[in-house]
Amino acid sequence: MKKMNLALSLVALVVLSGCGDKPKSEIVKYKYTPAQVYQDTCSHCHGLKGEGLAEKKAPALTKQSVQELEMSLFDIKNGGLGQSTASEHDVMEHNMKKLAEKGYDYDIKMMANYLHNTFSVAK
Repeated sequence: MKKMNLALSLVALVVLSGCGDKPKSEIVKYKYTPAQVYQDTCSHCHGLKGEGLAEKKAPALTKQSVQELEMSLFDIKNGGLGQSTASEHDVMEHNMKKLAEKGYDYDIKMMANYLHNTFSVAK
């Protein structure tokens, strides 16, 4: 009887040991830092200092808040679900898909903070 109780206790312990465990969230690792992504891909249109280039129809990033930058980046990365339906954003959405395929994906919050901390004139 003792052996049976011991065996049942061990089985219950093994079965219950998995209960309540939350799956570990996956940490997304990006190939490039926000600075590298900006320098390699964004600066061609938004300028080396985030000043924007009229001939490329790329807005300046210097006067946008972190929240505005986040909203724009979210909109671009998610197919225009946010604030804009302008044709310039359509071009950027297409470009973003191509850039992500090449490994130039980024975390929206990290990129918005990088842009704001690096280029904002209203710090």
